Amino acid sequence: MNSGLLAKRYAAALEQYSSECSQGEQCLGDARRLLAALPSLGDYLGKPLQAPSKMEIFRKAVPGMCTAFERFLSLVVAHRRETGLRRILTSFIAEYKRVRGIVDARLTVASEPSEQLLERLRKMTLASGEANSVDIEVEIDPGIIGGFVYKVADRRLDASVRRQINDLKKAFETNNNKRII
Repeated sequence: MNSGLLAKRYAAALEQYSSECSQGEQCLGDARRLLAALPSLGDYLGKPLQAPSKMEIFRKAVPGMCTAFERFLSLVVAHRRETGLRRILTSFIAEYKRVRGIVDARLTVASEPSEQLLERLRKMTLASGEANSVDIEVEIDPGIIGGFVYKVADRRLDASVRRQINDLKKAFETNNNKRII
């Protein structure tokens, strides 16, 4: 069976089950923590260990995980699908966000952004009607000099000083250093 299709089915099942148990947010947090820990667990997942041993490894990697997520991991281990766990968890996070209308956005700024800027960008994104909520990831890049670059889905708003300088350079080059008004 196609591993991508399998991951999507497991992810959809986890999303539905966690919603029914009212543990969606906890499962999302646990999935993110386990996804971050997977590179260090790689050696153990491929080995033929007993299911209780693998569950102990998961419990140590994600201490205090919610019951819905723990039961889901037990199911994954029982069906010997732990080698596809990275795809399953990534698909679950995407499915969770899709069902709840959450979009990811990336804000690149030269220094720490103000709360007012974050709130204005959040409102602008929500006003488009494409999302119910926005997760803004902030990246600090002094190379943009000033302003910001805001990316949401397939749109990009570049209000950086670096872009404006590059635009001026191109204008001078294309006009052979003629006067630009």
